[in-house]
Amino acid sequence: MAEKIVDKLFRGDMLHVASLLTPKSFQLIYLDPPFATGREQLGSKKGLAYDDRWVGDLDTYLPWLKERLLAVYDLLTDDGSLVLHLDWRASHYARVILDEIFGRQGFINEIIWHYTGGGRSKTRFSCKHDTLLWYSRSRRPVFNIDAVRVPYKKTSGYAKAGIVAASGRHYLPDPLGTPVDDVWEIPIINPMATERVGYPTQKPLKLLTRLIEGLTNPGDLVGDFCCGSGTTLVVAQSLGRHWVGSDISAAAVKCAATRLRKECQIEGDITADCAD
Repeated sequence: MAEKIVDKLFRGDMLHVASLLTPKSFQLIYLDPPFATGREQLGSKKGLAYDDRWVGDLDTYLPWLKERLLAVYDLLTDDGSLVLHLDWRASHYARVILDEIFGRQGFINEIIWHYTGGGRSKTRFSCKHDTLLWYSRSRRPVFNIDAVRVPYKKTSGYAKAGIVAASGRHYLPDPLGTPVDDVWEIPIINPMATERVGYPTQKPLKLLTRLIEGLTNPGDLVGDFCCGSGTTLVVAQSLGRHWVGSDISAAAVKCAATRLRKECQIEGDITADCAD
């Protein structure tokens, strides 16, 4: 058997990259693919952009997405998780596709990432959330509940003294806080944030930290095959996980590699080009 590839950043389509990797080796795969927005996504720095226009719109986008979801499915461990990050344009279609691939029992959570910022619509309710679909090959995937607790609200009576059930049993608050629910209030990256690198649609470190801490253990392998600016890889490295990333864009791979070297002090050659 070929040696398992870890801590490597590829330039290439995920279909090709997936064929190079060891089946059943990834505990978590996070995918933040193009959203089929119908426009070119421009970053704040020259060269950091990608074309999200699709001839045929969803009629071509959805088959493209399904083919790649099938390719990465085989890379997951028996209790591994896939988190697919989309918005209102395609998330409902993607859930049906994922039900076909994983089976309906593979669905674990629909996580809503709510954020503010940007413009406001005057003709409808403003779209201020993305959808993260969590599926697993197991009905009991890795889930570290204590790693994703949040402080109790100051107004919560439970936080002060706990609660007394009808049976008379007294439940005390957990010193680590309350488990986070499926709606996540995490700000988008503001223009002055130190983590901002200028890549379009760059995701916050806090978002990926919650996913990786919650769904993996130290030493596990995390994959991101539309890695963009490299947020997933940076977080995985900082949390003691192994990682493999890829993107079809040479500019994205360069951006991600620069972040890994700068923010994680990684030295040596971590990139490989397998683009057609």
